[in-house]
Amino acid sequence: MPGHFGQKILKTLGLNDHVHQQNSSPVRLPGRPAVNNDEHGLSPPPNNGTYPRLCRLSDGTILSSFTRFPDGQRSLRVAKSTDNGRTFEDFSEVTRAAGDVDNMFLCEVAPGTILAAFRNHDTGPNGPTHFRITVCRSTDGGRVWQYASQAAEKRPPLGIWEPFMRVGRQGEVQLYFSQEFAHNNQCTMLVVSRDQGSTWTQPTCLHGDQDPLRDGMCGIARTFDNGREALLMVFETTRYGPFSVEALLSYDDGATWGWRHEVYRPRQGHNAGSPQIASFADGSMATIFMTDEDSDRVEWVKNASIKVVFAGPPVEGRVQWSSPTLVSPASSFWPGIMALDHHNVLATYDRGGPLTKTITWHPA
Repeated sequence: MPGHFGQKILKTLGLNDHVHQQNSSPVRLPGRPAVNNDEHGLSPPPNNGTYPRLCRLSDGTILSSFTRFPDGQRSLRVAKSTDNGRTFEDFSEVTRAAGDVDNMFLCEVAPGTILAAFRNHDTGPNGPTHFRITVCRSTDGGRVWQYASQAAEKRPPLGIWEPFMRVGRQGEVQLYFSQEFAHNNQCTMLVVSRDQGSTWTQPTCLHGDQDPLRDGMCGIARTFDNGREALLMVFETTRYGPFSVEALLSYDDGATWGWRHEVYRPRQGHNAGSPQIASFADGSMATIFMTDEDSDRVEWVKNASIKVVFAGPPVEGRVQWSSPTLVSPASSFWPGIMALDHHNVLATYDRGGPLTKTITWHPA
């Protein structure tokens, strides 16, 4: 989310309420979730920073990433865990700049080779002067970083931000990001690299290029629909004015998307946004997001708490999501989530610094 929040709160047309959990009967899940009381930091004290994300490496190491603000600059930092996420030590810095660098996301693309994608905007006295999604690369497990490429860039006034990466079935790197096309139109874009981040295809819009909706901040998890592999993408959007969370499904490894549906809509006039998603071994899913629905004052993104909803695997393109469970009280921001093992995920968020908490899935 770029910070121009007023532009993003727009009145648009509504969906049917067939999956709106606040007005529906409880969803039967194929398991029982539990948010554990084991909160701890994503780096050693003083553990400061924001926009935390996690990346599991092939050797079992977990890297956490976040943005810090030293001496009026922005620093994109990495911490490392070798005990399955129980403790983290400061490890490396990807870049530092006086401009607007943020939204970093890590992805291992080969053993020991990791890409870091992030927004990297030049700024002037009147706002951004150039927009970029920059990619850096490490070939030593995340300790040393070098510039690799610009995955996308453009001139103002319409911007790009919020990268997410995954590796496709053919070994290609899929990088998703948000791009504005108008004040009331933002789309999820895809670029692909087949040389570990050195070059990228031209951006393509995945869904809704003509819709008056601001889709953004996507996250993707792998699941199954009656044994058929599927991807489920969650994202924030402006269908009702303030933010709510919706989803798309892909059955061709991210090439095309459809089966759009609602994941969570907060009470009227309030926001739910910045979602991320992870899946369990049985294909069940957990979507984490931030919402101000428990606050009397709407000043998005202030007064937000972190919540999570769950769903079983899709069935013929249909997904039913549970009512929300609280993960972290207000004020908490910018959640992330990553599968830890078959039955546990690590949730991350900023509440006075980057924190993490496990969520356990007990299959039925």
